[in-house]
Amino acid sequence: MASTYSTPVKENRYSRQILLPEIGPGGQKLLGKARAVVIGCGALGTYALTFMARAGVGDIRVVDRDIIDLSNLQRQALFCEKDVGRPKAKVAEERLRATNTEIDVRGEVLDVSYANIQNLIRDATVVLDATDNMDTRFLVNDACVKQGIPWVYAGAVGVTGMVLPVVPGGPCLRCVFPTLPQPGQLQTCDTVGIINTLPAAVASIETTEAFKILQGKQPLGGLVVLDIWSGEISRIKVKKNPECECCGKRNFEFLQARKRKFVVSLCGRNAVQIVPAKPLRDGLADLRRKLARSGKAEIVDGVLKFRTKGVDLTVFDDGRTIVDGTTDLAKAKTVFSKYVGD
Repeated sequence: MASTYSTPVKENRYSRQILLPEIGPGGQKLLGKARAVVIGCGALGTYALTFMARAGVGDIRVVDRDIIDLSNLQRQALFCEKDVGRPKAKVAEERLRATNTEIDVRGEVLDVSYANIQNLIRDATVVLDATDNMDTRFLVNDACVKQGIPWVYAGAVGVTGMVLPVVPGGPCLRCVFPTLPQPGQLQTCDTVGIINTLPAAVASIETTEAFKILQGKQPLGGLVVLDIWSGEISRIKVKKNPECECCGKRNFEFLQARKRKFVVSLCGRNAVQIVPAKPLRDGLADLRRKLARSGKAEIVDGVLKFRTKGVDLTVFDDGRTIVDGTTDLAKAKTVFSKYVGD
């Protein structure tokens, strides 16, 4: 979406930003012409999306697989109590459209995988990481490096956050983290918690780096590490590794994967996601009719919500299902098989 910023209304909206020598009228026009893809709409994503929409980034696409849970409201700034149970990406789209009617915003309720990542980012000017797991980040890294699209890695847990801009020709995420961590090796919001001021601080740095990239300026070189509790910020220099499997050898193994995690516990949620090997045979409407015999079943925002005694399911149109109220993978698979099918 091209923006001219020629009217008094637009000048007034962005006037304080245009005054900055770091941006100016020319930089504002570049923001208006840019397309940003934000993968994840949790704590980091909601802040980054708010910053970009208010700054006038012309085309914003947000991709998220999850629905809003009450525990999200402590730190995920775009949502409120009445949104609980709705898809994050759709609610974010509504909030951002209401915030700035001059930009294009689209929310996609999708589970990012090797099968769709390259199409999702194909026309992006920049990609922002707001995910909660390293598997997806390695996948984004592969796709962006392969297509020559700059992206910004960001993570936040406990009181500590990290940001790493990745630009074509420079070091990538795997120059810093060569291999995937083993299960349980990294801290998560589930295990150590998170202070709600941290995502805003980390997203501020991440989005500022994205603004630089969108204006063709050089982002920070290296990994920024922030401790919000102590107030300490440091930057670690990162060199390009010629032996890096991704940017050095261009071995995009995460894009070549043919196996998807069938069952995974969702970070920060008392819930399990199940991805079936095959899509729903008869669609959500038929499944709703079947489940209505056993409990309350309704289709809202394009997803099927089903509740009965001890069971709370959210089923998406591709068959992907979130089983709420448990982190027990075996129990979740049993519930899925009983109500949705194998």
